[in-house]
Amino acid sequence: MTETAIPRNKALAAFLRDRRGRVEPSHLGLPHTSGRRVPGLRREEVAHVAGVSVDYYARLEQGRQRSASPSVLNSVARTLRLTKDERRHLFDLARVPDEPPAAEPDGVAEQRVRRLLIALGDNPAMVIGRFVDIVDANPAASFVFADFAAMPSAERNGVRWMLLSERARELYGDGWESAAAELVGMLRLDAGQYPEDPRLGEITAELVEHSPLFRRLWRDQTVSTWQHHQKLLRHPEVGEIELTNEFLTVHGAAQLRVIVMIPTDSGALSLALAARP
Repeated sequence: MTETAIPRNKALAAFLRDRRGRVEPSHLGLPHTSGRRVPGLRREEVAHVAGVSVDYYARLEQGRQRSASPSVLNSVARTLRLTKDERRHLFDLARVPDEPPAAEPDGVAEQRVRRLLIALGDNPAMVIGRFVDIVDANPAASFVFADFAAMPSAERNGVRWMLLSERARELYGDGWESAAAELVGMLRLDAGQYPEDPRLGEITAELVEHSPLFRRLWRDQTVSTWQHHQKLLRHPEVGEIELTNEFLTVHGAAQLRVIVMIPTDSGALSLALAARP
């Protein structure tokens, strides 16, 4: 294959350029010289600090480098001061394994997860899969957030609900934009792993068309694993609900993530659930 025949990795190129522009030279102990036409580091500065040739890094940033080693990507990640989530995203975009491949979910594992959701009782809990699709939710989560099971399958997506549902805006109040950014960041991580999946195209096409916030967050290459564990919601029937989020992994179903939301004061929520017909 000739050099011109190598398909360009446009997503990797865009991510590296964006993050390079966010690092000030002073952060790496480099002098801030005059004549910089754009903010952030120059390519040659990234290459020097990361310990690679300028040509190699240029090819990587242009999406023309056929492969990259984990050690090089780690050096680039440190130079660009990437967070843990952003580093993982970099490896995904470069198609370099960072962890053993995850096992596909199976029916037996999903049945175990369903039993877990029921056992959690009045603690809202839901299962999310690839691209933040809502796979399952217990009655408490359906009451607090939405009855995802009643929605058409294409609409059972956490990012879509957060950005397009009026209930989500009312429920999260002043924290809505921050919560939306976290979910978009989770979608971005999955997009790095499964860029050719048609489901990704379905979700992003709809949100690009209907959500200005999504367009901005997607353009900004937002990356997240939903690390903000505390949530304050304003439920129309219960009032204020403070929740602590915990994430569980499922043996045999690594693509599934269980989110358990534990109320600080479960009394009002339990009473509201008990009063439901």
